[in-house]
Amino acid sequence: MKHTLKTILALLFTSATILTSCNKKEEKTETKNFTITGNFLTPYNDTVFFFHGDKKDYAIVKNNTFKLEGTIDNIEEMCGRFRIKPFGSEPRVYLDNGDIKIDFEYIESKGPQPEKFLFARKVEGSLNHKIWDNYRYFLMENHEKENYSELVLQNLKNNIDSFPNSPMNGRILQAIKDLLNAAQLQEIKNSIDTTTIFKESLREINMAIKSKLSVQNGTIVKNFALQNVEGKTENFYTPNNKFTIIDFWASWCSECRLENRELPELAKKYGDKLEIINISLDDNNEKWKKAIEKDGLIWNNYIAGDLKTEIKKHYGITAIPHKIFLDPNGKIIGINQSYEQIGEILEKE
Repeated sequence: MKHTLKTILALLFTSATILTSCNKKEEKTETKNFTITGNFLTPYNDTVFFFHGDKKDYAIVKNNTFKLEGTIDNIEEMCGRFRIKPFGSEPRVYLDNGDIKIDFEYIESKGPQPEKFLFARKVEGSLNHKIWDNYRYFLMENHEKENYSELVLQNLKNNIDSFPNSPMNGRILQAIKDLLNAAQLQEIKNSIDTTTIFKESLREINMAIKSKLSVQNGTIVKNFALQNVEGKTENFYTPNNKFTIIDFWASWCSECRLENRELPELAKKYGDKLEIINISLDDNNEKWKKAIEKDGLIWNNYIAGDLKTEIKKHYGITAIPHKIFLDPNGKIIGINQSYEQIGEILEKE
């Protein structure tokens, strides 16, 4: 779960639209008018591009400032994105009625094709963005507490009670979906008016519920025919009366590679009752095979290949490393447990 928390925090603070985008949605909302006054903390006097829903606009920045005016006609238009030249990232700003002030800053990359990575450092005047900011700070203050998941759930319920029509309720539920089980996700989703949820948020929430139901404790793991290191395609799992760790990883994932260091010792200690299966989400076979050799993964190794998207959807994988722990009959008994927790279970058997 450690990596999942890091991933959520990274998502909350990133300016790039990696896990969510501001797509079309047909549901209408009461038309709202807004004015955006932008101020660049890093000197910039060129064009700034603005997108929200299907609408596109731009402004010429003079003396590091610009102004934009517009209307919000549906839920999707409450999610705004900004871009400058040369393009490097698009920070999201959640819009609302009235005058909105935004402080921007960018970092310019070096090299033959420089890019400007834009950040919205401060947003004032939008209740929706304030809800989002408050939630980000709540995560930072509480993510190391033992009862973190319970705190997260209660905080979101409070937000729904206080701001029942805000699209941020669905956006936050999307962001924390990995911390909740299927029943909790469904419960919270049912308490939100789905016409106030961004289309992409609703899609990911529904997908997460479906995935969690298919891989919850007590269900039989689903097999996929994958390619092994010899290039042969076969089902990755065959019951053999052993406990099994199915470890999803990739050669480019630094935290995966760190966890790989623990696997040889685990295999040596519990080899008579434990099987380890590594499934890579790599796109490059050569890098995958080199990482296997370097990390000493001398057991069953497979690469997801063309089935990567299907596998990620089925198992609800939004971050790696991602581990599934099976009992000797192939039933799931744990998701993303630490190797220490797995060791404690094996010691009792």
